[in-house]
Amino acid sequence: MRRLLILIAVILFAKIQTIAQVIYLNDKTPYSNIGKQVTYIEDKTGLLTIDKVKLLEKAGKFKPGESSILNLGNTKSAFWIKISYVNQSSGKAYLIADMPNIEYIDCYADRADGTWIHYKSGVLKSSSILVKSENRYTFSLPQNAYQTGVQHIFLRVKTDNYLPLPLKMATSDTLVSGPTLRDYLEIVFMGVLLSLFVYNIFLYMNMRDKLYLYYCLYVPGLFIYVSLYLRGYAYLLSPKIRDIINIYPHAFLAVTVIFGILFCRRFLNLRITAPKFLKIYLALIFLCVGLFIVSILGYKGIAANYTQLLMSVSVITLWISGFVAYRAGHTPAGYYMLAWTFIALAILAVILTLAKLFPFTDYTFDLLPIGSAIELLLLSFAMGHRYNAVIKREQQTRDENLMLVSDQNLHLENLVKERTLKLSETISELEISNSVKNKLFSIIAHDLRSPFNSLTGIFALKDMDMLTLEDYKILLTENQKHIETINSSLNNLLYWARRQMEVVNSIPTTFELKPFIEKLLLVYLPLIHKREY
Repeated sequence: MRRLLILIAVILFAKIQTIAQVIYLNDKTPYSNIGKQVTYIEDKTGLLTIDKVKLLEKAGKFKPGESSILNLGNTKSAFWIKISYVNQSSGKAYLIADMPNIEYIDCYADRADGTWIHYKSGVLKSSSILVKSENRYTFSLPQNAYQTGVQHIFLRVKTDNYLPLPLKMATSDTLVSGPTLRDYLEIVFMGVLLSLFVYNIFLYMNMRDKLYLYYCLYVPGLFIYVSLYLRGYAYLLSPKIRDIINIYPHAFLAVTVIFGILFCRRFLNLRITAPKFLKIYLALIFLCVGLFIVSILGYKGIAANYTQLLMSVSVITLWISGFVAYRAGHTPAGYYMLAWTFIALAILAVILTLAKLFPFTDYTFDLLPIGSAIELLLLSFAMGHRYNAVIKREQQTRDENLMLVSDQNLHLENLVKERTLKLSETISELEISNSVKNKLFSIIAHDLRSPFNSLTGIFALKDMDMLTLEDYKILLTENQKHIETINSSLNNLLYWARRQMEVVNSIPTTFELKPFIEKLLLVYLPLIHKREY
């Protein structure tokens, strides 16, 4: 009997739990998530109508929400959520689906007369009088005349993607309370992105370095995916652009990751610092192309799972390659690793939350914007560090080149001095040689020419038969001494020439000087007498 009572109590408790808790709204109701106060059911076929859903709800098929923000996973199923509330405020009540990228939302709210009003909304629909579609969906609920009875809402949501569903209820006063902390964070994020984009565009226009071009293409890609898609600010654009961004969000992400990979490859100078990662980077680019194709073909749910895998592998690979480059002496990779650490932590937290290992909060959706903003700032610092390193290397190279030029100039000056000295010596030798030449010709002119002229005159007189035989013999006898003198002079000239050619070495010996003087007197006495010395 006791066991039966316990079983009945458990069944009644389960029934009570499956009944949605009534939410009482007044002018002081906090603006918070109501996931634990609702019940829901999964429609795997996506074909249930509101009437069938009501029957299932009465049959107790709905289950209560486990957390303040429902995490409905990545599925093609539709989900029906029931909300019961009493509006005790002085104004209207509103239901807010605080998640921008939901394709289909149908809201059924009961009126006081027992009829139901049907709202249609979603990311591909524009705002209407009863539904305000911005980066969240605000449903203006029907107002009970006395605002004392319990009213019910059935909300149908469907999306081919991950679907966390933060639901909130608010009154007129709560809804216009002004910007929240999340709003300020998103404004800061978009301001940071815009500033970094403009600044690096300016650097690229001045430096023409592709590194800054890749960075400038990476920044708007992040902006499109994080701000326009994940945070829903595409509603500020034209309907066609908004539809393209929300239908193919992962295609934009794939292109963004490709530019990020190209940026990292150039920043780390992988060909020198980590050449083994070049093929891995190429493989990552092919994975991005695969994600782009899957997204373009319309497989949004598959692309969402693909994105988680790609982002996990990419962030880990880029961080490790930065570590290898840093170990190889590329010091700017320090900021680079820190940047990818922040974005890796943000991505990991979001993935674990989507896997239901962590609970969703309102700020879970801000992890990627915050992580991306910090990442981009640190990457900007890393590029500044790299720029300073490049400037220092260029300065060092200029100093080394200047030192080499100075050394070369000094060497050339010494060489010029040495060549000038050798040229001066050569000129001196040429002058001496020229002087010797002049002396040689003087000797030839004075010491050899005169005896030869005398002999030439004797032979000329003989040819003219102006000399007798006796006169001829006398003249020849007298000129015999001149012939010997000529022979001695020629020998002296030859010996002197050989000494000038450094062929003959002087060997000092002892000899009688008088015979040599007598021979020389025979040569020079006629000249002395002629010049009257």
